[in-house]
Parts: sequence; structure tokens; C-alpha cells
Amino acid sequence: MQIRQLALNYRPEPDRLLLRVNSDDGQQFAVWLTRRLSARLWPHLARIVTTIGVTRQVAAASPGATVMPEARAMLAQSARERALRGADFSTPFNDQARGHPLGREPLLAIEVQLTPMPDGQLRLTIIDTQKRQVQLQLTEDLATAVKELMHAALRQADWGLAVDAAAPADPDAAQAPRVLN
Repeated sequence: MQIRQLALNYRPEPDRLLLRVNSDDGQQFAVWLTRRLSARLWPHLARIVTTIGVTRQVAAASPGATVMPEARAMLAQSARERALRGADFSTPFNDQARGHPLGREPLLAIEVQLTPMPDGQLRLTIIDTQKRQVQLQLTEDLATAVKELMHAALRQADWGLAVDAAAPADPDAAQAPRVLN
């Protein structure tokens, strides 16, 4: 699925995060993320996205170089700024879709799989209670945008999660897939 537009917002009424995705072919997918799942997802998402960005920065500057721990935060910030340059956070989400392959009601996520890909992309697989799933292939830039949207939504939710703690950019952490439930 090619992603045309993505939104991740806190909804106070159900006290959940709502992830909505519009595909290039006019299909729309929506998923509820509970506090429990979001609390487990956030640190892994933040770490993996940061690691992907730092790894790309290092590879572009000096392939095979070793990064000093003191430089990781600076490289992470540089990668974040570069990835978000083309992001558009101001355009409202277009709720008009030609179809809803998994139904109009958002899926209730019970499991999320984060799989870093060798090409620097991140596969995000969300599974619901009926074993239906939404699989998103996120470029580094899109993964960074998702991380930013989730950070903002978690801050707005005010669930008491440590969302502002810096995510360590551990290169080994981005290699293995993560399953959260």
C-alpha cells in the first residue's frame, strides 16, 4: 500500500489514539491504540526510528565509521530535522475515501510489530482482535513523521508516560523485529 496521508491523534472521548491512513488508491484504514499498547509501543518506536536515522547519517557521511556515544544525540537531531523537512503537519486529514477494506469502524489493535528493513525502512504491522491487520511500509522520513505525531498525541493524552525522555540510538536495537501486545 502506498501511503498518501496519515494522521495520529488523541481522542479524549474513548481515551485512545486514532491512527488513520489514506492510501494512494483511495482506501482508508483506521486503528485504535489503547494506552497500554501505546505505552509499550512508544519507547521501541522512538528508539528504532532514531537508530535508523543515525545509521543513515553515519553511512552517508562516512561508511563504516564508528560513532562516539557523545555524538549520537547530535546525529539523531540532525537526522530528525532532515527527515521532517518535507513533512506537512498542517493539512487536515481527508476523511473522504473510496473504500474501507477493513470496515468503517477503526480496528482495535492488540499487537504491533516493528520490523526494521535492510533498506532503512520500517515495517509497521498492526493486528486487531479478529486477526485482521494493517501493514505499513514506512520510509525513514515517514517513520520519523509517525514518531513525531505519536509524541504529540501522547503528550496531549496526558497519560503520564515518559514520552520526552531521549531515545538512545542503539544500532543493535534496530536490527531485530519487535512484537508488542
